[in-house]
Amino acid sequence: MLEMYLFINPIGSECYRSEQNILRLVDQLDVEVRISFIPFLNLQTVSSIMKKKNIPLNDLRARNQIFNNIYQASLDYKAASFQGKRCGRSYLLKLQKQIVDLGTDYSEDVAQATAQVSNLDCAMFNDDRHSSFTINSFKQDQQMAAEMNVHEHPTVVVYNLEGVDCGISFTGCDSYDLLKQLCTGQLNDEIVSEPNASVKKHPSTSLHIL
Repeated sequence: MLEMYLFINPIGSECYRSEQNILRLVDQLDVEVRISFIPFLNLQTVSSIMKKKNIPLNDLRARNQIFNNIYQASLDYKAASFQGKRCGRSYLLKLQKQIVDLGTDYSEDVAQATAQVSNLDCAMFNDDRHSSFTINSFKQDQQMAAEMNVHEHPTVVVYNLEGVDCGISFTGCDSYDLLKQLCTGQLNDEIVSEPNASVKKHPSTSLHIL
């Protein structure tokens, strides 16, 4: 059984595409796959978002807004997941569809509306999204990211690849074809021979042995 951990910005477009790639791939693989989408946030990821949006890095108001939106969206996703993994994933994908596909800014109203269309227990959702338990769970996710040497999103960490006796960290995982090659063993020789090198045909992608 493959184990896949995708570290995400829950309101990011690249992460949304990576999630869709992974879900599509899981449906096509012949092996059982256990996947987890894990919210990840640090100062580096916020700076990266600001650069992509051409926002000056010294714009503290924008920096704080981006950080707070990702942080609360992460807690929202965690809270939805407490009602079941499928509920959490449904909430996440619906939230991202609003933000990425429809261009809606993240807000309290969007979070509440997404909870409703995801058929969540909204009273429970609102209690959980601000609870100390949810905050601590999010902190544990950040600790897991640190232990797996994750520094950016989207990053996928895969365990139990055939022929590879360790975990593989894979950045730039919005490439479906490359992700498929990794999970079907087509890149294993390259992983073993060049464990910290970017895949030659995909210079924006790096594979690392953990």
